[in-house]
Amino acid sequence: MSELKKIAGKAPYVFIIRTGADYPQLRSIKKWNDGTMMITVNPGSKNTESRILRIQDEFSLNSEGSVRVEFWLSETVGIPKLLKVDLESNKLELVKEALFVREVTVLYNFQVYRFPIKNFVYPHNPIRGNPTVAEMGCPPHFLVREGAGTLKHHETEDFIIKAREEDLETIHSMVQWNDFEENPTALLYPGFLGIMEYDKLPRFLQFREAKLDAFNELRSAGMKEVKANVLDNIKDKIFGRYKEERFDSFEQYEMFLKMKSDDMEWSKEIIQEALKVAKIFRQDEEFGRQMLCGPNAMYIHKVNTLDDRWSGGTVPEHALEGKSLDDVIAEGHLFEVTFDELIGIPHGGSFSKKLTGSKQIWHVVLADCLLYLRDDEKLVPVQIRLENRNDGEDPTWWGPPSPEITDLSHPKHLAWLYAKMWFRCADVNVYSLCTHFARAHATNELFAVACYRNLPNAHPIFRMLQPHIQGIIPVNVQARAVLVNPGRNAFSLFLSAGDNLKIVFNNYYKKFHYEDLILPLDVEKRGVGDIPEYLYRDDTLSHWRIISQYVSEMVHLIYPTEEDVALDTELQNVFKDAVDMGFRGYENGAGFPREISTREKLTEYLTALIVNISVFHTAVNFQTFTSYTYPPSVPTCMTSPPPKQDDEITMKLILECLPVLEITFIAMNISFNLGQFSPIEKFYLGDPGENKMGVLGENMAVAPEQEACVRRMEERMRAFKAEIDERNKGRYLKYDVLSPINTPLTTQT
Repeated sequence: MSELKKIAGKAPYVFIIRTGADYPQLRSIKKWNDGTMMITVNPGSKNTESRILRIQDEFSLNSEGSVRVEFWLSETVGIPKLLKVDLESNKLELVKEALFVREVTVLYNFQVYRFPIKNFVYPHNPIRGNPTVAEMGCPPHFLVREGAGTLKHHETEDFIIKAREEDLETIHSMVQWNDFEENPTALLYPGFLGIMEYDKLPRFLQFREAKLDAFNELRSAGMKEVKANVLDNIKDKIFGRYKEERFDSFEQYEMFLKMKSDDMEWSKEIIQEALKVAKIFRQDEEFGRQMLCGPNAMYIHKVNTLDDRWSGGTVPEHALEGKSLDDVIAEGHLFEVTFDELIGIPHGGSFSKKLTGSKQIWHVVLADCLLYLRDDEKLVPVQIRLENRNDGEDPTWWGPPSPEITDLSHPKHLAWLYAKMWFRCADVNVYSLCTHFARAHATNELFAVACYRNLPNAHPIFRMLQPHIQGIIPVNVQARAVLVNPGRNAFSLFLSAGDNLKIVFNNYYKKFHYEDLILPLDVEKRGVGDIPEYLYRDDTLSHWRIISQYVSEMVHLIYPTEEDVALDTELQNVFKDAVDMGFRGYENGAGFPREISTREKLTEYLTALIVNISVFHTAVNFQTFTSYTYPPSVPTCMTSPPPKQDDEITMKLILECLPVLEITFIAMNISFNLGQFSPIEKFYLGDPGENKMGVLGENMAVAPEQEACVRRMEERMRAFKAEIDERNKGRYLKYDVLSPINTPLTTQT
């Protein structure tokens, strides 16, 4: 009878606590298990707060999974709306393991209540008491709202509002902008997280250990090779045996690629694709394909009128199939690619002597190209303009040789090939520094910082965005330590423009605008909606349509009326923070809105953010090795001055200008490393056969109606994948970089 009295007036609650990272790891994850987890239901409520529930001896040290516990709680507790989760340690070590909690599910009164967390909590010492501020990169405890999340102005209970504000204040203290006063920059460079070392990041951003292990393993193998080359050069200099190692033919570059791929154990499938490009790189049709389907395929635009830069050159008649230039422009079949980001960039090569044993000048030359869409719907280059402004040289003009000249060793053919090499050198420099790092990394980080600082865990927009923004900050912190660190700038090891990042970034961001991220508008403004076989355009727009539809469905679930968007002060603070701090110093905040009052505009903004951080980065990152690793096709630096107009071009001259052995290897190694999927990657569509996981299970938007939106997006992605698979049948070079099974949700490389 006494037992019955104990449970009178009480109800059963079942708690399922999911712990561990839920990522495929290279090794097991050691985690906290030495004390007590304490959970309080509806903490701070005068009427429904539960007692503290203590859970001991349930958590395994080296495994991930779920812990299930049951409690009888007073019936007055009722529906679990808010949870407080805390850890207490039994041990007195100065540094303890933290615990990653993915989610707590509560079963009550035959209903399921889900509390998504996805964060680390650090165990406090019971003698000291529960900390009230972040400690060891972790919040002092979790305060988690149930289900779909809520808008602050919809909340009516003080204890929930207070918990929401405390949660946001804690994360706000852990995620700070870089100090513009102490760390001023001379360039228009977006704001970023004010933490320079990965190990000092908040723990919820330190989930990349498996990725770091894999990256460092690849990087150390490459650096070992580079250091060996440097030491050999030093010894050869001392003993008078030094000889600059250049290649005697294009075929030697292919042999070197095969040899190094075996030495470094690079993927044979990727090497095969790169070698297929090497076989056809001299063809003008392949040059045109790269402008449409390569990693830098967003620079091409239609020519309506030629500007003054083209006033000194003449396009050969045969290149336009007998048409006049005016006729081709009137047809809408003349296009242009220009790289003004290189204006004012001095020559590079500051590390050349250390790396190769000989001091080299890596020439930075302005390069522009006109392309013609032929009647057979093939896009081909018809004129290239080169300008060595650094040395005060006049522009030179280069065009394809007459069809009657069929000997590829003829000086006219070699001159055209050489001009295309100079253009592609400019291409890869602008791609690496502007397209990839500036737009696909630096720009995305500011949005992640603004979201973390202004959206609490309870906000449904945060829960929708979290899978997309979680990777960009830690990978950028790593990049600032290795790739773009002024004292350890990896780009200067192989790029002509790599010595002068600040000027390049400044040039890029002078022109950067919010509308660049609105892909349908960007395609319209560039006038490229009708170019056949523009697969980058086709696939990015397909992603845009699918993701925009998903975002629209979610936005209409979250905001019942237009007024709700304007009343959401937390969301509005994201927009203001992004402009005032992220785009500080930009004219009109680079066109980004400081406030949004409609669901349509909010859908556009969020779609742009998600697409740029996932789809755009995928398009520009994961085919780098295939497209850019063969130096005769795309040299990262040119070691001789550019040709003058009347120079006779020989194969010997070309080979002497291309990167030497050491630089070739560095470029190959870096492009391979950066182009690998992370071991912790998740994709728009999973593929169990390749250990690829999809978006479901990763999302924090866990309400049934929200997960229904995710499932509908998956179905559309599945149909999109089928279209890509069908399109690639029989192609010499497939284009599946943007297949949903190859498109990660976030940026991690």
